[in-house]
Amino acid sequence: MKPLFLTWEYPPYKAGGIAAHCEDLATTLAAQGHEPIVVTRGEEEKVEHRDGVKIVRVNTNVSAPDTLSWAMRFSHEMEKKAIEIHKKEDIDLVHGHDWMTVPGAIGVKKTLDVPMVFTVHSTTKGRDGTLEGDYQKTKHNLEWYGTYEAEEVITVGREFSDEVKSTFDVPDEKVNYIPNGVDLEKFDNHSQSLNRGNYALDWENIVLFVGRMYPQKGPGHLIEAMPEILDSRPEAKFVMCGSGATEHYKGIAKSKVGEKVHFPGYVSDEELIALMKNAEMMVTPSVYEPFGIVPLEAAACETSTVGSYTGGMKDTIVHEYTGLHTYPEDSGSIAYQVNRALNDPGWNDWMGDNARERVEDNFRWEQIAGWTTGIYRSATE
Repeated sequence: MKPLFLTWEYPPYKAGGIAAHCEDLATTLAAQGHEPIVVTRGEEEKVEHRDGVKIVRVNTNVSAPDTLSWAMRFSHEMEKKAIEIHKKEDIDLVHGHDWMTVPGAIGVKKTLDVPMVFTVHSTTKGRDGTLEGDYQKTKHNLEWYGTYEAEEVITVGREFSDEVKSTFDVPDEKVNYIPNGVDLEKFDNHSQSLNRGNYALDWENIVLFVGRMYPQKGPGHLIEAMPEILDSRPEAKFVMCGSGATEHYKGIAKSKVGEKVHFPGYVSDEELIALMKNAEMMVTPSVYEPFGIVPLEAAACETSTVGSYTGGMKDTIVHEYTGLHTYPEDSGSIAYQVNRALNDPGWNDWMGDNARERVEDNFRWEQIAGWTTGIYRSATE
């Protein structure tokens, strides 16, 4: 089968989890004998071949007055590129990822008369918490349009499937839950050692946060919990990795706990894996999380996660077995559960071991690619 992916991020261009999702899915499909083609952004037009995947980049190094204008132009360029590709090699279907690709994916569907699959990675209503502004309403309408035109809709979270059905009034039989996955080889083959002194003193235990520095990911709630954690476990050292409103959160955290928190900013994938392997635990205090890949990445490193009982993390964390759940937006709950794990290192290590086993059994890309292929077959029948 020859699926055509449309995505606004694909490595090395990354903004969130979509880049890794698309790369891992496409690469695994190729390993299973399919011929995925990815149309995505770039600094210039060019074609790459990597791990069995053909990657076609359109030039997005152009100015635009706002994100919506940029997305519309990007989608148009992707549609034109898809038509060029189809003239030389017939594609079986188009698979759009996220709202930015909707106009392009629907254009490809209608122009080339091929089925469309649409993966919803999150919703505007969930991310922004409002649909009051024209910007939010336009993105919301594009998301609805994608779910309407697609033959099959994929959601990355079990609870998130219900959100998509109710938000966009999508029939139950059209929505399919397929989780994100983890490329375990990437973690097992990782060999870069960590210069631990860049993050913590020898006697300090690293409590790690990885995510965009925005309210959706909840860094402020972890910061509020820090003094209470330190009262009980003064050896804790908080490391907050991620881009976004970093200086805003850094100022608040430093005023509360001083040098007991470190903001390294952007951290490479290799360095991040080394950090995860050295951390006592991961903390994911998200307010909204359709899936939440970070607990699975931590699990691949045999590291437990303390995370909000919300969205996809209801599935990716098993309370008191692979990690600990907290009440969302509750700094007291975060402090309580972090301290429980820090107070019992043996139990915390046991949860990390269980987390790794659960990822091996339930979140391999080989399984996920197989499920996705089944959706492709349904769309093309």
